[in-house]
Amino acid sequence: MKALARTQEWIWLFRHQPLTIRLLAMAAGFLTAAAAFAAPAQADPATDDNFIDALNHAGVDFGEPGNAMAVGQSVCPMLAQPGGNMAAVVASVSHRGMSPQMAKMFTTIAIQMYCPEEMANIASGNVHGLPQIPGMPGIPGLPGI
Repeated sequence: MKALARTQEWIWLFRHQPLTIRLLAMAAGFLTAAAAFAAPAQADPATDDNFIDALNHAGVDFGEPGNAMAVGQSVCPMLAQPGGNMAAVVASVSHRGMSPQMAKMFTTIAIQMYCPEEMANIASGNVHGLPQIPGMPGIPGLPGI
C-alpha cells in the first residue's frame, strides 16, 4: 500500500508543477528512452577493409588486422576527449608496439578512414589541443583558433 500511496503522491506533485517543468521532465524522459533504445554504432566493413588496404600500401606493419581495426577505430574517440590531440593519439598508438614514425602514419590513416570530420576540422584550422594565448583573439588565416 505504501508504494501505491507514494505513486499517487508523486502524480499529485507532478500535476501541480508549472507547465514548463512538466514539459522539461517529459522531454528528459523521452530523450532517455531514445538513448536507451538507440542502435549501437557499427563500423562499416568496407571502411575496415579500406583501412587495412591503406595500411598495407603505406608499408605500416600493424600485426593482426582485427587488432589494427580496433586501434584505428579508437583514434576518433581519443581525439574527441578533452585535451585529445594528434600527439597524444600517436603516443598512445606508439605504446602499442609501433615506432613513432609508423604510429604517426597509422594515426593519420585512421583519421582519414574513420573520422573524416576531423580531417575537415584540421583543413579548416579547427585543431584540437592548441592552447589559446591569453589576450590574443586568434591567429589570422586560421579560423577557430
